[in-house]
Amino acid sequence: MTFKKIFLIISVLCMFFIPVIAEENDSPWTFSLTTDFAYYPKSDYIAGGNHFAPLTGPYSGIEGRTTGSAKYTIDTPLGQHWLVSSANLELTGSFELSPVSIKPGFDISFTPLPFLVFSAGAEAGTGWNLIGLQGMAGFDGVAKGTYTDYSPFKTWYLKWYAQGTFQFDTGAIWEGDWTHVQILYTYQLYYEKLTSAAAQNVWMWQCTGNKVNGYKNCQTLILAYAMPLVVSRAGLLCEFEGYYKDSAFANPYYKGAFKTISISPMAQLSLGGKDVLTILIGFSSRRSFKEAHVESYEETALTYSGREWFFYRGALSWEHRF
Repeated sequence: MTFKKIFLIISVLCMFFIPVIAEENDSPWTFSLTTDFAYYPKSDYIAGGNHFAPLTGPYSGIEGRTTGSAKYTIDTPLGQHWLVSSANLELTGSFELSPVSIKPGFDISFTPLPFLVFSAGAEAGTGWNLIGLQGMAGFDGVAKGTYTDYSPFKTWYLKWYAQGTFQFDTGAIWEGDWTHVQILYTYQLYYEKLTSAAAQNVWMWQCTGNKVNGYKNCQTLILAYAMPLVVSRAGLLCEFEGYYKDSAFANPYYKGAFKTISISPMAQLSLGGKDVLTILIGFSSRRSFKEAHVESYEETALTYSGREWFFYRGALSWEHRF
């Protein structure tokens, strides 16, 4: 039995035992179940330099997934001073299920100071075709314009990462219910691949194509205001993501190191003590090209010319803590 199969079995068993362990009082274990849903309207591609692409249709796609997480916290105080007395280590196992994929994962995080978190982790998933929705596939080339499915449990999606997070709440300086301006910035370095894909070969994971094996980075910035209301937090989420090198792709004119930028107004609703609903409206950017095109699979053979902004998605995320 391969390591990846063992990892999958352990993750599934862990999720079955969550309700039993969660009943313990004052336990270092915490458990959550998160369900995400996103709706994507249609914006046709426009050739040329920097510009905005308006909506051209009500529907481009939808996305849904559920993730169960089990976290174990170990107190690791680094001294008596309040700044280091709350240091801790967190071990988190997760299991993600979507209509076209499964993906267990593991993460270890160390918080030496209240405003710094260092993390590392790994994920291993596999996918399948469901009524034409491709969870995992390899690109057949622009001439054919198709993706051929990889066999589930024979081909694997792998990701490993390291990240650092800075987080700050002005409520730590000025006490009060209405003094919480929050800032969170995360920089993540990660590597992702499909085991059946060679270097520079284009592939698809969870219905998203134009991916290749390679190192990427993702930066996340959250600016928010927390309130003692049902609408407990409102703010702005900004994300920056892309490959490190243009050479990740075979076409040097594609600009492989292009960084997508997403800007999303967001709000969180606290529904009792255990449920949080996050509402998000997202605007994003993608490559624009000198040549006109209709389908996204054509892009890796085109010539980059600028940044195209468009209305990206509307999304809901519901988290229940046990």
